[in-house]
Amino acid sequence: MILVLLGTFVTEFKRPLLEIDRLCREGIITEEVIVQSGHTVIDTKHLIMKPFISPKELDELHQNARIIITHAGTGSLIKAVGFHKKIIGVARLIKHGEHVDDHQLEILDKFVELGYVMPWHEQDKLESVLNKIDDFKPVPFVSNKPVIMNYLSDYIDSL
Repeated sequence: MILVLLGTFVTEFKRPLLEIDRLCREGIITEEVIVQSGHTVIDTKHLIMKPFISPKELDELHQNARIIITHAGTGSLIKAVGFHKKIIGVARLIKHGEHVDDHQLEILDKFVELGYVMPWHEQDKLESVLNKIDDFKPVPFVSNKPVIMNYLSDYIDSL
C-alpha cells in the first residue's frame, strides 16, 4: 500500500495526486493508494481519499505502508521517518498557489541531505522516482526524545 500525505494546510495540493492518479489509471501503480487529502479534492476512481484521519488510524496506515509519499511539511516528514519507511517527499510551491512561500523546498532538501527521504521535484517523473525507491536505503532516524524526557525528568526531580 502507498500512503500519500498532503497535510491539512488550507490550500489544495493537486499536483502530486493528478500524477499518482494517472499512474494508477495506466496500470503503473497497481497497489492500493490511500490519501490523507486535507483540503484537496480531485475526481478519482483509483485513490482512496480521506480528508482527515485520526492519529490512531494514521499510525496504522504508516505502519502498513510500503511507501509513503508526503508533502514536505516538517510534521509529516518527521512522523513518516519515525516509522522507518521508504519516503518520497514533494514540496508545496508558491508558484502553483500551494503555499505562502517555498519553505518546504528547504525542508525537503535538508531531509534529503540527511538521507531520510527521496525527493520528488517538479521536473522529475514520479515513475522514475518510484523505479528508484526499492534501492533507496534511508538512514535510520534516531529520536532525541528519550534524552529530552530524561533531562526534563531530572530537572523536575531536582526541584
